[in-house]
Amino acid sequence: MYTLTLQSARMASPSTRHLAFARSDGQAVSFIPGQFITIHFEIDGKMLRRSYSVASIAGVEPTIDIAVSYVKDGPGTELLFHLQPGDEVQATGPFGRLILEEEIPQRYILMATGTGVTPYRSMLPLLAARIKSHGTQVIVLQGVKTRQDLLYAEDFIAAAELPGFTFYACYSREQAPLVDPQPFEHCGYVQDIFNKLEPNPEQDIVYLCGNPSMIDAAFAQCKALDFPMPHVRREKYISPN
Repeated sequence: MYTLTLQSARMASPSTRHLAFARSDGQAVSFIPGQFITIHFEIDGKMLRRSYSVASIAGVEPTIDIAVSYVKDGPGTELLFHLQPGDEVQATGPFGRLILEEEIPQRYILMATGTGVTPYRSMLPLLAARIKSHGTQVIVLQGVKTRQDLLYAEDFIAAAELPGFTFYACYSREQAPLVDPQPFEHCGYVQDIFNKLEPNPEQDIVYLCGNPSMIDAAFAQCKALDFPMPHVRREKYISPN
C-alpha cells in the first residue's frame, strides 16, 4: 500500500469529478493503460475499498488520474468528492487485465458507459501508435444519459483527427433530433451503434467497460455473432452502497 496526494481536481461533468494524484513519496506509479487502482479508507471503524480505472493519458500526464461518478450516500463519493489538493488517501495497485494485448486486430471496438470510458482515454497514445504502425481501425463508443454527461470528449475528438479513429457519443435520454448535432453525436444506446458497425468476429476485438446491463447486452450480441471469447474483453463497474 502507498499514499497518494491529491494534486488537482475538477468537475468533468455535472456528476463526475476528475482527480489527479501523485505518490506522496515521490515515486512513480507505473501502470498499463486499462488498469485500475484501489482506494482504501475507513468509515465508522470499517475499512472499505473502491476501485477506479486510471484515466491518465499514458506518457502524457505524469499524475495518476481517476474519474469518480456521484453515487448518492456512497462512502467513496463522500470521500473523493470532498478531497482538496494536499489531502491524502491510501491506495494499492494497479490491477486489472482490460489492457491492449500484443495481438493487433484489424479493428478495435471500444464500448463504454459513464466512467467506463476512462481506460480508453488512457490507451489513446497506444491506439494511435497501432493505427500508424499497423493500419488498425479504432472505434470508441461512449454511452451517457445526456450531452452534459459526456466525458473527455475533447480528447476523443482530437484522436478522431487521425485517419482510422472514429468516436461516437450516444445519449440514452436525449430526444431526437438533437439541436445543432455534431457528427459524432447520436441518440440511443451504444449497442445500437455497435449493431450498425457490422461486427466481424474474424477481424474485430471488442472491449466492454461500464454498466453491467450494457456489458451483458453487448456480450450477448457478441456471442450471437460467434465471437471467440478472447476477442471480447470486459470490466463491469458496479456502484456499491
